[in-house]
Amino acid sequence: MNFPDTHRWFVEKHNQVVDPYKLLPSLFEHCNEDEKLNTVSGLSDINNGGEALIAYGKLQYTDMNEFERTEITKSLKLYCELDTLAMVMLYEHLLFISS
Repeated sequence: MNFPDTHRWFVEKHNQVVDPYKLLPSLFEHCNEDEKLNTVSGLSDINNGGEALIAYGKLQYTDMNEFERTEITKSLKLYCELDTLAMVMLYEHLLFISS
């Protein structure tokens, strides 16, 4: 729901499958330098659970402008959607091997 229709979940590079979490866009990657300089969170990526927890905490306890808050929220939604997809795939695999 948060990814564009053109997003690819399976990418190969040098005959290796790329970790889908590494394909998540960097936080503020489409922002100009002034917008990046005005951020206070200190975050650059949200592509693992630790970073997601830190980002969520910063949303709750850091005084930041609405632009930064919106960008972090978008990035968290992408991360969480991918995490949910991974859990669904695991569940489907377990159903398949148990039948």
